[in-house]
Amino acid sequence: MAWGDLERGAKIAAAANEMDPLVSKVAEGAKVPGLAIGIVAGGELVWFRGWGVRDVATRASVDVDSVFRIASMSKAFLSAAVLQLRDEGGLSLDEPVETYLPELRSISYPTTDSPRVTLRYLLSHASGLPEDNAVADLRLPMAESEFDRQLSAGLSFSTSPGTVFEYSNMGFMLATRVVSRVTGMRYQDYASRRLLQPLGMRGSTFDAREVPEEHRAHGYGRKGSAMPSQGLEKYQDDALHEEVVLEDGAGAGAGGLWTSPRDYARWVAFLLAAWPPRDGHETGPVRRASIREAQQAHTQFPLWGERDASGALEIYSGGYGFGWNVLTTCRWALRVSHSGGLPGYGSYVVLLPGEDVGIFAMTNLTYTDGYDLVWQLATGLQDRGLLPTRPRPVSPDLAQARDEVLGLLASYSPQRARSLFDADHWTYEPEQKLQARLELLRATHGTCRPASDAEPENALRGRMRLACDRGEIEMSLELTSDVPPRLQTLVLDSVLELSTQIVNAVTDAMRLLDKWNDTAAARLLAPKVDRDAARKGFAQVAANQGACKLGKPTRSDGTSSASFRLTCEKGAADLSITLDPVTGRATELSVSTVDRSMRCPR
Repeated sequence: MAWGDLERGAKIAAAANEMDPLVSKVAEGAKVPGLAIGIVAGGELVWFRGWGVRDVATRASVDVDSVFRIASMSKAFLSAAVLQLRDEGGLSLDEPVETYLPELRSISYPTTDSPRVTLRYLLSHASGLPEDNAVADLRLPMAESEFDRQLSAGLSFSTSPGTVFEYSNMGFMLATRVVSRVTGMRYQDYASRRLLQPLGMRGSTFDAREVPEEHRAHGYGRKGSAMPSQGLEKYQDDALHEEVVLEDGAGAGAGGLWTSPRDYARWVAFLLAAWPPRDGHETGPVRRASIREAQQAHTQFPLWGERDASGALEIYSGGYGFGWNVLTTCRWALRVSHSGGLPGYGSYVVLLPGEDVGIFAMTNLTYTDGYDLVWQLATGLQDRGLLPTRPRPVSPDLAQARDEVLGLLASYSPQRARSLFDADHWTYEPEQKLQARLELLRATHGTCRPASDAEPENALRGRMRLACDRGEIEMSLELTSDVPPRLQTLVLDSVLELSTQIVNAVTDAMRLLDKWNDTAAARLLAPKVDRDAARKGFAQVAANQGACKLGKPTRSDGTSSASFRLTCEKGAADLSITLDPVTGRATELSVSTVDRSMRCPR
């Protein structure tokens, strides 16, 4: 599916409907009373499924307006409130937090050289406070007076602030109090006025008493059920019991928000709308740049990996942002997620900014968050080709440099070349050599013009295609940081029409990449080629990248040599081949992973 397809939302919804049996299968396996799951794309809730009941007694069904407690998914709202205040000059992320909470001035730090705790540390779980999930739930409704007494006794640190990630709900309780202290109002009131109301989240609140009974999802638990590490846990056949509702209190910012799928979809759409960075006026309650800042890793996680049921290895790299887990994996360039769990409730959300899609789940069973179901839907949509990555536009600077190169190709001008290239370029390529290179390309290709294919890596670097009278030219540009930016690197590769001999040889090479065959390799490769080395190289790329498809040539002399970009399941690869013009056998054959592609070994 091409990016910008007007039917994208409908196609995603249709695919989700095909996968709908997953919802029932997972929900029934976990024995959840009720489950809500939604997909947001293009700023809209394009698909929603309510399963089961929000109230066991009345058998009232889960629908898009059923209100669940989302527990720690509330942390992203607190982070947004802090960044909003920072942007307005109300506070600093890097001042010692005792600047706003004088009651913390007397706390003892673990070492004499420990830095003071800041809001940045609190929001990114780098405060040095210990992981506290075992006690955090029952501290959620803590009265402010009780919180005062706790803080007056001091705080114990597990490590020096700013050194490692450790999930601390206490840290977010402190950040909640900072917002209240700076604004002079309860955090709950500030968040409602400055975040929820502007986003149209009218059914969302921190106070359970404000949730209409006709919409409230009652929270349930089972005896003997333990907190699952993730996903929808299979519990024993214990009878459901309704959990006691934890009241609103000092822990509101850490986990107290009640919201509906309809409202939460508005929040997800707002978060995704911060991408990509662009010109234009701000339309949301928090600056786009600040929302993106929250979705960047500020405290690093250790690198880890795991194999799925098929044996494929997934590697995870990233950290914690401000209220978000931020990861890069073999499959996803950027995945931003968080879970939530409280007695009676569980929830999970993932944002895929590069694909402009968000998927979330809410349940009314203790600590049952829907992780597995969300990811089955995400990978199912990707495998169906429905989650293409948002293409990068060609920047004005790259477009101008391309046009200047086209002018030099058409008619070389020393003055124009010196204006275009950085002065240091001539150290590596004398001007007469550049002129000869361009004149040879003009003689080979004739007149050239911009083609539609472009792969900008950023605003100052990328690959672009030129369509010519004879064949094409693959152009790679890198510009400097000067104003205006100068051209520091220019690669121009001829892509002439492929001979039948090259086409046949590349077809044979792709078969070997799919499945190595010694007999076929012997027919393709010239005697001097190290077949064992070729086999190992092909096997490594196949293992790392999965199945690959042949793309357009990136270089070709038309008769004996060519290079191709391969599109693979886990990124991209390059294939290069050179043929003996007499025998037609390959004297050189190599395939390699593209350096900047995502890849994981099996």
